Amino acid sequence: MPTVSVVIPTYNRAEYILDAIESVLSQTFTDYEITVIDDGSVDATSDVLQHLIVEGKIRYVFQENQGVSAARNYGIRLSEGKYIAFLDSDDLWHPNKLEKLVDVLDVNSDIALVQHSFCRVNEDGSSLGYRDTSRFSGRVYPAILLDWSVLIPPSCVVIRAKMLDEVGNFDESMHWGEDIDLWRRVAKHHPIAAVQEVLTTMRVHSNNASGAKIQLGTVRSFEYYLTKAFSDDPQLSKRFRRRALAKMYSNFGHNVLAEGERDLMKLARQYSIRSIQQWPFQVSAYLGWLGSFLSTSLRDRLLAMWRNYRDRR
Repeated sequence: MPTVSVVIPTYNRAEYILDAIESVLSQTFTDYEITVIDDGSVDATSDVLQHLIVEGKIRYVFQENQGVSAARNYGIRLSEGKYIAFLDSDDLWHPNKLEKLVDVLDVNSDIALVQHSFCRVNEDGSSLGYRDTSRFSGRVYPAILLDWSVLIPPSCVVIRAKMLDEVGNFDESMHWGEDIDLWRRVAKHHPIAAVQEVLTTMRVHSNNASGAKIQLGTVRSFEYYLTKAFSDDPQLSKRFRRRALAKMYSNFGHNVLAEGERDLMKLARQYSIRSIQQWPFQVSAYLGWLGSFLSTSLRDRLLAMWRNYRDRR
């Protein structure tokens, strides 16, 4: 039985998936198994993986397209390790990622999952900065419901398999936010840990970039995420729930601002107003509303200044 089961869901990522798998094969920690769940790819994914399948380096399973949550859940069901690690097929692990995270879980029996900071690069490999997730450490529930500036990607998480038996797998009805929905279910009952080190590189490319339609779909999914969280925990006060919704809407208003397209500014204002309606003291919502009236060049300069500040914290 391997210590770690690595689950890699993929869909039409033939140009990236070999690099992702190689980043696992290059790990300093070697007691793992790799399961690739192909969620109905119609590109050359199965062809580029053939040599790894023949060599026995990966388990490859094809399913009709059902979505990334269904693919991850299938991989979980096939997993035999006591820890499960997730890797999206266009992301890259740094060589000592598993070694560091497994050590945290081995030493701290009370920790349910461990996660780490990450960096982002564009298609030509240029840096888009890093994200520090070290604040998600310890007993982070219910505060995790209020934090929207940085989320924890699946590629940065290693979790105890028994935790999934306890709280359930990914919610297959969710198209976005299924990952943080799982993390908050775990965090509701157990402490989590953070490694304050960049151990995963996430690629931002044309196939995963956001847009107006995606923003709308994501907001609906995160509204469902919070509604589900509130339903699961009736003890959360009305005040807390309004603050959580306000922060979510404000965050999406800022995301739309970052898109930079003039015709999206009305949408940014709508999210800002929704935020203020939920919680009139949400300062970031007022800033987002004001930002939607600025010229594109000034807004871009201010956003660049904010990103530099955020990435240096």
